[in-house]
Amino acid sequence: SQSEQQILSSKLECVQSVKDGVLAEAKCSESNLVTLFPPKGSGAKTQTQSSLKLFQVETDTQYRKVDSKDLYVTSMLYEREETEREVTGGEVTELVWKLCLAHSTSFETADLFMTLVFELRHLSLEALKALWQRSSFKCRDNWQPLIDALPSCATEACVVLMKEIIASREVEEDKVEYFFWSFSFIPKPTSGMIESLAPLLKSPGASQSCFLGVTALLHRFCS
Repeated sequence: SQSEQQILSSKLECVQSVKDGVLAEAKCSESNLVTLFPPKGSGAKTQTQSSLKLFQVETDTQYRKVDSKDLYVTSMLYEREETEREVTGGEVTELVWKLCLAHSTSFETADLFMTLVFELRHLSLEALKALWQRSSFKCRDNWQPLIDALPSCATEACVVLMKEIIASREVEEDKVEYFFWSFSFIPKPTSGMIESLAPLLKSPGASQSCFLGVTALLHRFCS
């Protein structure tokens, strides 16, 4: 049998009307014809017509005046209204367990992780150390929610805990690098952070990312 091959023929025509430099009207006609090869008198044709017409031009833009005192520049990363309630280590431990049980790609997991980041910011160094002892376990697929959340915490207590985790070599090398790079993005460094991290620069075999992360934090602190 002789093979058949489809051939598509398309055509588009538009007529535009411009008035005072503004497109006032546009009419377009598009046709598509599909025939069989060789021609046998059969095929399919579609035709589409569209029309666009300008009805009104707004001369004045309506907007609400905003007091410049109400404007401020901030990072969009993990921005949320501060909670007034006190956060306990037990609540955060339970939250880590919920993250381990939640589906890895669900909206629930994303919300739980963001909540974990914010609640870490309310814990003292002592509470964070206790939390690390209880919740540094790995979930399925070797995921450690606490390890991933700490770099986004950005408090002095979280930085000191990360430094101690690095010094004790309790996590894999790639996570250590992740910690170092996160220091570069801490928005409000403190002298306590610098005092805690400075000894890492003197440690044998300090990596390039260690120097870059700590010095970037120092630069932001001094600027």
